[in-house]
Amino acid sequence: MRVREILIISHGTKVILAITFIVSITAVIFAFFYYRGINRSEDPRIRKAREYLLEYEKISGVVSTISAFSLLDSAFAIFNALPDYSSSFEAGLIYNNKCSSLLLMAIYDSTINEAEKNKLLALSMKYCDSSIIAYKKWISDWDGLSPEEINEKLSPFMKADDPAFKGFNFNKVLARRVKNIVTAQVETPRRLSVSFTNKGTIYRHMLNPDSSFAYYQKALALWKDNRTAKSNLSVLTGGNPVKPTLIESLFPPDKNKK
Repeated sequence: MRVREILIISHGTKVILAITFIVSITAVIFAFFYYRGINRSEDPRIRKAREYLLEYEKISGVVSTISAFSLLDSAFAIFNALPDYSSSFEAGLIYNNKCSSLLLMAIYDSTINEAEKNKLLALSMKYCDSSIIAYKKWISDWDGLSPEEINEKLSPFMKADDPAFKGFNFNKVLARRVKNIVTAQVETPRRLSVSFTNKGTIYRHMLNPDSSFAYYQKALALWKDNRTAKSNLSVLTGGNPVKPTLIESLFPPDKNKK
């Protein structure tokens, strides 16, 4: 068979390639407008804060943790300046990010001495406690509210004539905010569980196993699938780290279910 004959594409193959190309282009166009629509419906007042948090997630494992804290502080300032976000779960998220970073430094940085490690653990505990307070406050304010009740509660703070919403579809922005809060009703207790897990780990490295045990149990009472808490509790009681089963790896729990 000559090279020319090999390179000849049959009519059927051309049709398949054309269909594949059209489907691919359609998918790209759909994704573009879909995610553009989501971005346009997010609250423009805190868009920059979300960008800071995303940037922190990207670089926190690469650069010095302390130098990346400025991104968290900038995000916090934006949330804190808005009455309807000043006690939002995002504050807890920021505090817990700082807690986690300092805790990792205390545990794994081999260049620090014992005194420096203890200082990092103490500072990590401070941020951990702040995250717990923020999450509990948010749960107290928003847990169990229906979308209609959430909408009503937001009405004094989110108004269509606010210049911040100029150029945006206010109804879509408000609907998105309500949806985000409904999602957070499921996620925030799990975030609180993570904070309890961090506190248990801090106590473990402070050589306080009784308090550590109590907080791992608190974490699991809130979120039974908290594998980090399970694993740490197992190690604390003389067992082995808990690894996911094959079924759990293939079919993880639905994050949207309580």
